[in-house]
Amino acid sequence: MRPLLMRRATLVSLAIAAAACSPDASIPNALPTGVAPLRDAGGVPAPEANAALRAVRDGNAQLVASAPALVPPGAPLAPFVEARLYAIGNVAMHDALNAIVPRYERYADTGPLMPSAHPAVAVLTAAHDAMLGAVPAAQGAVDAWYGAAITSLGTPSGSAEGVALGHRVAAAILARRANDGTATGGVAPYTPGSHPGDYQFTFPFNTPAFDFFGTGGFADASLWGATVTPFVVQSTAQFRAPPPYGAVSNAAAVLTARYTQDFQEIKALGCAACPARSAEQTEIALFWVENSPTGWNRIAGVVASQRQLDAWETAHLLAVLQMGEFDSYASSLEAKYHYNFWRPVSAVALAATDGNPLTDPDPSWQVLAFPTPPVPDYPSAHATAGGTGAAIIEALVPGRGPAIATTSGSLPLVTRRFATVADAARENADSRVYVGYHFRLATEAGLTQGREIGAYVAANALRRLSR
Repeated sequence: MRPLLMRRATLVSLAIAAAACSPDASIPNALPTGVAPLRDAGGVPAPEANAALRAVRDGNAQLVASAPALVPPGAPLAPFVEARLYAIGNVAMHDALNAIVPRYERYADTGPLMPSAHPAVAVLTAAHDAMLGAVPAAQGAVDAWYGAAITSLGTPSGSAEGVALGHRVAAAILARRANDGTATGGVAPYTPGSHPGDYQFTFPFNTPAFDFFGTGGFADASLWGATVTPFVVQSTAQFRAPPPYGAVSNAAAVLTARYTQDFQEIKALGCAACPARSAEQTEIALFWVENSPTGWNRIAGVVASQRQLDAWETAHLLAVLQMGEFDSYASSLEAKYHYNFWRPVSAVALAATDGNPLTDPDPSWQVLAFPTPPVPDYPSAHATAGGTGAAIIEALVPGRGPAIATTSGSLPLVTRRFATVADAARENADSRVYVGYHFRLATEAGLTQGREIGAYVAANALRRLSR
């Protein structure tokens, strides 16, 4: 891991582990039950096409398994760091396949086509090298996984070419992202504003243990949105959400009728033991606490299996999805630190000083899933990521498919079902109110921002080649 990114990980490792969740199960690795073997995929014989599909799924699963190694043991994994790994690995697999049979634009690789390369070997090698470059701390597990996966293929024709191609495409995406602004981790000194509505450090990040820069506390990724290079969008400000509550300042925002409504809602529904929150709302809150890049990766995998996507289509979906997830987090963080709006936990505690006679303080109020992530409220990055994920899946896998059943690493043994991915994204946004992290407007603005980002990414990334 690069020195400055390690510095970020070391700082954040001091945070309470509940601030983020570790990735859990990945997308399915086996061919969908009851689906006949593929006849071919772009002219690739069925055995090779099926092997390539398994390789894409296995490579994606290993990316998820490797993500915790991005941070020191026990440290929370930031979703925007996680998304970068998933994007790099899935793009490498996508580029490998499309350098053999070109069905979609490649992202980083510009080398000659290698139609004789074995697709599964190329995919596995690309995933292996991409992971080693993006998360070197996982090398032992990644090497073991790769050795077993390659051995299981035997020595098919085109193996040497597949290995060479895998090395090439992984090197290309790693080179393209080598100076993408993420090395600093986006961590820098932050000084809170002094007006009502201005973001304040939240507990425990306002204690001496987290005062890394001598400013009184810790705000994560305060420079991330301003310094990182997106994968697809033109800039992180391209889809910036409008000002919170349409006000000219945060102090003015907390005096609006809509803010008062949102304040009363989250005060009643978002606390640790709120009696007004239903059992299902509590389940929804905890189910969606899981990092979005992992959760939407799983949902995309479910859709890919249900709709019987082949290796090229699956790799394309996952690559575009995770580039979109990275860009959605970068865009949301840019807006968060542009507006610097306070979190509900600060708003409820400081309501006596906000100038709004209709808001009452409660110093003991605390969120359902402690602690509040140490970044400003508006817009909700979680809702943005969900909107992006849903918009990309809708665009790349059009039409209404079967209902979606998905699980969550943050609430094991619970399965939730949705008629559409849009329904899942809506519930994901709602969850941030029930968990106490965001005002309702932040979730609505995030969902809108995310859908705009997702539509743009789907239309402009890895486009299908004309036939």
